Amino acid sequence: MTVHRLSARSVKVILSAEELQFLVTEPDAAPDSPQMMRLLAVMLTQAERVSGIPFSQMPVTVELLRAQNGSLAVYFTAHPDQPEKLKRSRKDPVRLAARFTDKEALRECCGQLRHHAETVRSSILCRYRGAFVLSLGLRRNGAQTVHHILMEYGRPYRLSALGKARLTEYGECIFDRDAVTRILSS
Repeated sequence: MTVHRLSARSVKVILSAEELQFLVTEPDAAPDSPQMMRLLAVMLTQAERVSGIPFSQMPVTVELLRAQNGSLAVYFTAHPDQPEKLKRSRKDPVRLAARFTDKEALRECCGQLRHHAETVRSSILCRYRGAFVLSLGLRRNGAQTVHHILMEYGRPYRLSALGKARLTEYGECIFDRDAVTRILSS
């Protein structure tokens, strides 16, 4: 079991195919089966211990992704309680960006994003400082999954006002719309 801290609230836990086969004895166990729930509890405890994120004190989102090699990636994201008036509207778009130094990793990421086309509302690709920056506008529902995919293949790029200004001023816009689709077709 490998634990990677992705952010201040998010952790990725990887179980190899061998570990998964040893720990899950039921073939094709459903994510909500008692055996999987116990496994997730153990993984969450390990993630909290290694990362220092207090998962047991906050609501947590769990996402399971099985790889072709038989391994299992589990993403745990803690959600701190917010006062009702500070919570964002469900209609507010989520904006995320990632930096890619490898064009093949960018293409693979877009291949995964293609399966989440209903979440990705807009996509832009720029070249900045020898790397590619993929910027996405997302529907709130499903944004967490897309965030995990971006972080799997790329490095975070901060879309602050300064980050956007740097891209505009010093970057080169390659695709100003539908970047995910256009990267896959190029």
